[in-house]
Amino acid sequence: MQKQTSAGLLKVLGHVSLIMWLPMLGGGVAGIAVDAMLGTSPIFVVGGLIVGTIGSAIGIWLYIRARRPGADG
Repeated sequence: MQKQTSAGLLKVLGHVSLIMWLPMLGGGVAGIAVDAMLGTSPIFVVGGLIVGTIGSAIGIWLYIRARRPGADG
């Protein structure tokens, strides 16, 4: 296994951060918009955050799977 450089580790950290917060932020914002349109609160925000969290977990799993040693591609 190769040792990562500081720049390589920062790149991985950046990717993981984006994979985690973009779906969660998107789900929360979409939930706020739907709640505002329907006059409900906070059911769609919570639902959006849950869906975003699941999306983040799947994204991290796919990222790890693609970067593992011996991965095809």
